[in-house]
Amino acid sequence: MSPPRLGELFHIGWVVRDCAAAQEELRTRLGAGPFLSMGEETRFDQVLVHGKPVPVSLKIAFCALGGVVVELLQPLDDRSPHAAFLAERGEGMHHLAFVVPDFDEQLAAARADNPELPLLIDGTGPGNPFRWVYLDAGNARGTVTELWERTPVSEALYASVRGVLG
Repeated sequence: MSPPRLGELFHIGWVVRDCAAAQEELRTRLGAGPFLSMGEETRFDQVLVHGKPVPVSLKIAFCALGGVVVELLQPLDDRSPHAAFLAERGEGMHHLAFVVPDFDEQLAAARADNPELPLLIDGTGPGNPFRWVYLDAGNARGTVTELWERTPVSEALYASVRGVLG
């Protein structure tokens, strides 16, 4: 099987301890902005974490930084892979996210070396607005890959983030 054809990068996911403080630092030190906050809490109740149903709660904001969209992720509980990343590694780049039109093919290609490898986060079940997954970082030199299925709902979210951020 050929490697995934991931296409355009949507965003870089960055895990932070404090979303507001990270925004201020990125704004003053690097000129990042504008920012788009997704509210005080974003809950993911219909996901599997390492194959088990685990609700996840995050504070999320997006920003423009040098032509790249950065997603800031502040864990609001200790159940998410983001919280584990923060505890083990501290703040930093967590994942690269791609919106893909052929989700099943891309997921299979990304898991070709180990088709049974559990997903870090599986958001493909019912109750999710579109299918998305986090692929474990083991095969990607420590960087998680996020795949979003290209659907009208994901396209609208993608377009709204891009529209606000320019």
